[in-house]
Amino acid sequence: MRFLILGFIVGLFGNSLAGPVQLDNTNCTICELLVDAIGLSLDNNTVEDCVELVVLIVCEALKIEDERVCKGIVSEFGSEAMYILKALIKEDPRNLCGFLPIGCGYKFDPKGFRWPLVMPGLKPNHEDVPSPPKNQTLKVLQLSDLHIDNQYLPGSEANCTEPQCCRSNNTNVEKAGIQIPAAYWGTISNCDLPYWTAEDMLKQITTNHKDIDYVVVSGDLESHAVWTYNTQDHANMIQNVSGLLRKYFPNTKVYFALGNHEGVPIDNIAPHWVPQGNLSYKLYDVIANAWDGWVPDDQEAVVKYRGCYMVKLYPGLRLISFNTLYGDPNNFFLLLNQTDPDGAMSWLIEQLAIAEYEGDKVQIVAHIPGADGEAYEGWAINYYNAVNRFEDTIVGQFFGHTHFEQYYMTYADPEDHTSRPTSVIFSAPSATPYSTYNPGYRIYTIDGNYTGSTYQVLDFEEWYFNLTAHGNDNHTTWEQLFASAQTEYGLKNMSAYEWNNLAERMRNNDTLFYTYLRNYYRREDAKRPDLVCNATCKAEYICKIRKAHHTDNLCKDLGITTEVQTPILYQKQIKYTMPNISTQEEALILIRKIQEELKGKGKDADQC
Repeated sequence: MRFLILGFIVGLFGNSLAGPVQLDNTNCTICELLVDAIGLSLDNNTVEDCVELVVLIVCEALKIEDERVCKGIVSEFGSEAMYILKALIKEDPRNLCGFLPIGCGYKFDPKGFRWPLVMPGLKPNHEDVPSPPKNQTLKVLQLSDLHIDNQYLPGSEANCTEPQCCRSNNTNVEKAGIQIPAAYWGTISNCDLPYWTAEDMLKQITTNHKDIDYVVVSGDLESHAVWTYNTQDHANMIQNVSGLLRKYFPNTKVYFALGNHEGVPIDNIAPHWVPQGNLSYKLYDVIANAWDGWVPDDQEAVVKYRGCYMVKLYPGLRLISFNTLYGDPNNFFLLLNQTDPDGAMSWLIEQLAIAEYEGDKVQIVAHIPGADGEAYEGWAINYYNAVNRFEDTIVGQFFGHTHFEQYYMTYADPEDHTSRPTSVIFSAPSATPYSTYNPGYRIYTIDGNYTGSTYQVLDFEEWYFNLTAHGNDNHTTWEQLFASAQTEYGLKNMSAYEWNNLAERMRNNDTLFYTYLRNYYRREDAKRPDLVCNATCKAEYICKIRKAHHTDNLCKDLGITTEVQTPILYQKQIKYTMPNISTQEEALILIRKIQEELKGKGKDADQC
């Protein structure tokens, strides 16, 4: 049931602000008639006072497909969702229509949609740094999006009708019996990674890659069974995964960043101005404890306040773990105020300024990139501007979230892709096979720890597990997807210029483009239509590379003038039926009828 509730909430709170909304004025008018009629029917109470009852009335009026959805919003997500609804309805009761899946769109602009931060100091003149020799190097393992499912059951239904499959209680209601049995090591479907496969991956890495100097984990440890989320299970998962990494990397530092699936509910981290923010504070306490020994003692307070930290890795090199949930458009609380939640973006800029002043380089590990409609524009453009201001200080940006093997460009002019490329943001492959991928991990080679090191990323290699071929083998077979990104894509070096040039070369080179596309999905063997890409499809992939923030200007030459978004895999399409009303009198008659029905079920305005 919690999936239906959460799918409903994600649909209402999240996607409506991530990109353009197709408005349906008729639906808006009907909804507003209903809300106005509700206000008239509540006697001495206000819509704000009776928000829980109002949600039930509107859901009944729209004949939401599953009655449990509306009831669930009230009963199971009251403290989070109701806090937001009350605040927005207080401004204007008609704002409620913006939350409903009726194509009405938001009639309000969340506060602080653009909140430009001033970058400190004068930016030094940029000078291209020649690629250093690969005599002394460091190896950095990146793991991302593990999404471990402790309820994974081999032989269960992989083609189920629920959003999370390969579990004991899954069925395919359209067909009798098991249609596609879940493989032992994992299944390419809506199935997450078995715990034993995650452990086997770490065992294989420590056996075959004995030269790992440190590990970065870019978030999302929990499964996609978002309707089951609770703080205790999340705490257990964080502790267990941390313990697993300590077991296999006892003498190697590991640096985590928070993912959106660490939130309870998913995507939600309450800034400190929210009275109901206790869940977030407990999460921060959990990670501070789980990451003890990896995070410096002087950063504990920062972790417990905003889920971020900075660590000095080597002389001249720092790593910043950055909490991107503060820019997540599916974070309910940001609907009330997006402006620099808990000062996280200001903190990042301050850390970069200190590093620049002291002559240090910085790597950033984080989860959600600003591209693909995955972050609010206010957040995305501030991060973008910070990267441009400190482009000669930042030497690595290691993200995840999308599950794809992909990258994003930043440009000196954020609105012009022909301006000088300033950085490349790497998004590593997911360990989970959820949806359409083989599990994967990445190892970077960076300039080593010596006097005068640039700490630049020199190359990376990718490894994967072909579940289609080996999912039921007696042992795992982790294979190298490619040994060198430079060789795979014909890059002269790993500079932003070369990565941007790769995107331009792919426009006219189908062989190169399909190499990128196969790696994007880790060469899944199954025949899929998304590996057959026409000109428009190719343009969309290239557009994604260019857009590290929301703008219509970076892809006009590709024929794309609207936001290209990555679909939310766990979202359920909510069905509804608009009532046939055209006047306030008709709306009031309908509302009073529904109120009488709810009164018979113990839901009365007197209880507001």
